[in-house]
Amino acid sequence: MTALDLLTLAIAALMLGTCWCVWRAATLFARWRPAVATVMRGGYSDAERLDDLLSMGASLGTRRGWDWRDGEGKRWIKDEVAFEVENGRTCRAIVGRQVTRAWKPSSVFRIWYDPADPARVTAYGPWYWSLMAAMSLGFVAAIAVWGLDWARTGTPPPWLAALADTPSDPPQTLWERVDQAVSHK
Repeated sequence: MTALDLLTLAIAALMLGTCWCVWRAATLFARWRPAVATVMRGGYSDAERLDDLLSMGASLGTRRGWDWRDGEGKRWIKDEVAFEVENGRTCRAIVGRQVTRAWKPSSVFRIWYDPADPARVTAYGPWYWSLMAAMSLGFVAAIAVWGLDWARTGTPPPWLAALADTPSDPPQTLWERVDQAVSHK
């Protein structure tokens, strides 16, 4: 399998991901409603937060351990929340969200719920999914503009080659290289 084949597969995967993000955003915009949720029972205890603080960001050996949904400096938690629906009735649901590791999570945040079944809630609204779709399209555009040409010719685009160190130059930070590439000196 060549680099061109891998980039073509990456574009296809990103386009499928973009379709999912657009579908999710459209569904949330069309049918779901926002609400302010209050945490009734949190999924990230004080002991777990202290353990994460003392572990210096490593998940191995902590009370919570590793979860594939944890991000860099983040923890995936599930909270039991209470919120008011459009007719004034208070509902309870379990909602999953990512919070900053070792920090106390907010006890009040916005959720989106399905009016047909208020137990179906999400902490990630339509604007989040719209942003993910836009980022996916940006990656597709970058691969299409520069990646495919690079894979076909074997030479990087000129702007990327300008950022690379040459053997005769002393090492520079990325910001110094970017400054030199965009300045008109």
